Amino acid sequence: MSAAEVSELPPVEPAPPLTTESSDENTSPWLLALLLAAITLCAYWPTFSNGFINYDDPGYVTNNSHIHSGLNASNIAWAFRATFMANWHPLTWISHMADIQMFGFHPAGHHAASLLLHGINVILLFYLLFAATGFLWRSFVVAALFAIHPLNVECVAWVSERKSLLCTLFLFLALFAYGWYVRKPGIGRYVLVALLFAFGLLAKPMIVTLPFALLLLDYWPLNRLPIPDNSESVALFFKKFASLALEKIPLLLLSGASAYITVIAQSRAKAIAANQILPISVRIPNALWSYLQYLVKTVWPMHLAIFYPHPEDRLGLWKPLLATTFLLAFTGWCFVQRRQRYLLAGWLWYLGCLVPVIGFVQVGRQAMADRYAYTPLLGIFILVVWWIADHSKRLLHRSEILAGAAAIFLLFFGALTWRQTTYWKDNFTLFNHAVETTSANFIAENNLGEAYMQIGQPDAAYEHFLRTTRIKPRFGLGHYNLGITLLGQKRRAEARQEFELAIRYGQDDSEIASAYHNLGIALLDDNQPVDAIKLFTEALKLVPNKQSSFLARGAAEFRLNNFTAAEADFVAGANLSPNPAAAYWIGRAREAQSNARGAIEAYRVTLSMQPDMTEAKQRLDALLAGHIVPFAKPEN
Repeated sequence: MSAAEVSELPPVEPAPPLTTESSDENTSPWLLALLLAAITLCAYWPTFSNGFINYDDPGYVTNNSHIHSGLNASNIAWAFRATFMANWHPLTWISHMADIQMFGFHPAGHHAASLLLHGINVILLFYLLFAATGFLWRSFVVAALFAIHPLNVECVAWVSERKSLLCTLFLFLALFAYGWYVRKPGIGRYVLVALLFAFGLLAKPMIVTLPFALLLLDYWPLNRLPIPDNSESVALFFKKFASLALEKIPLLLLSGASAYITVIAQSRAKAIAANQILPISVRIPNALWSYLQYLVKTVWPMHLAIFYPHPEDRLGLWKPLLATTFLLAFTGWCFVQRRQRYLLAGWLWYLGCLVPVIGFVQVGRQAMADRYAYTPLLGIFILVVWWIADHSKRLLHRSEILAGAAAIFLLFFGALTWRQTTYWKDNFTLFNHAVETTSANFIAENNLGEAYMQIGQPDAAYEHFLRTTRIKPRFGLGHYNLGITLLGQKRRAEARQEFELAIRYGQDDSEIASAYHNLGIALLDDNQPVDAIKLFTEALKLVPNKQSSFLARGAAEFRLNNFTAAEADFVAGANLSPNPAAAYWIGRAREAQSNARGAIEAYRVTLSMQPDMTEAKQRLDALLAGHIVPFAKPEN
């Protein structure tokens, strides 16, 4: 049976006509939409003063050479090939390229684009709920909670989280298209749903659960499924459910393809935590506890941080047991109250949308993340708002009381969102806040150290890197950064130990390659060029296009008077990207092999890139004059 044939079956309970409450009748939706836009802008106003941060932003924007030249055919082709940053999300890359095209590297423009997308999502949600249910003010309150809840700050204020905003945009558009399809099923309308879903997956794969979410919408608010109250209705429910599930098979195939590509991308980047680091015995308890923690932070959104360290095996047994008890009890209550369809639909939306990121399959070292709640919490907002509205009908002065309560909560959340947005001003503000609001936060300590390195304060950086390695001894990046600071302090023996630990505990190939490279530099400084060459070779096995390792290996070969091998490495490095140092040492290697003509050519290339390089000019002039220049070893 085709999707179109299934969808032509009449619904068991026709979707109700648009319902209005007395307070809805004299209010224009577009005025409320403008109000939503205004409160969103006000709550996030501090984001225009915020900069980029050193956590993911370098990979997504500031240090990504494929983004720097903006929108062009080459970069767009790369976007569809790349699994960089442990994801395949070409639309996200294209979005960042467009920002560079328009704003360059001015962070305010990038933040403005993110805020605009969030504002569009807010208004789409408002109209989506209103169109589906007919309740204007309920839809407004849910959209307002979504607009200014502090848990959503991470998605809006963090440039790297553009992917969450984009995929939610296409999610809402797909839901609009699905409602259009349900009103008049047809292959063209179904294809539009699938196309918008595919666009969402191309932005971020978190919405792989959409086919299951659509089954929840079939239950409420579309009422395409009966309420299973008795044996007859239960049989009818499963019969109808089977037909509607069959209708979703093409979408499920898209979900499966996206999940497969995502696993490959994350496996290549070694982002999926290995069982020896986070075994299933610690992942499941933390996932159960996180379900409850998100709800607690929804009600009381305090002590929010960019990174929450995973408790690993230190999570008390009572926490997952408490969470499991609550989850089962609340699910049972929603089922008992199943005539209030929104309860079960909203609750299962929350549980289901979190499945890809709750931690059963662990990606990264975090226990949970605020950004993961961006769309799942919609189910909780709807559940709460609809339940309060339905159970307050006998309340005297109901409209005034509900409006006042909503205003108080929105002001409270709006103020917290303003404050939370200010924490994203810069690296020091953000990661110091994370250190203050969490315990044993090795990521925050590490990134504070990197921030101090960026402003030329290695001594301050050293203290943070040292704390990082003490908190998390098996964190490779912490050992690598500590090794770099020790190398800068000429403490080469200690630096070598840290680089060896970085190699042992590293998870990312590029980080391990950098550790091999810098361990090689330490050995070269200790005049051990033979051993250094082996390490540079290991680095190049992991990252074949690592220019610095080609140049360093060439320098080591030069020291050993292996001039042919040195020239080959310098040429290989120069072929990766124009580099005056590479061109200069090509000249030196050729000169050492009595290839004056080749050396002259290399020095001319060097000076075309760096006209003020005195050494190259002196050697070029000497060769042109027929003089022999004294031999010297290359610098590291």
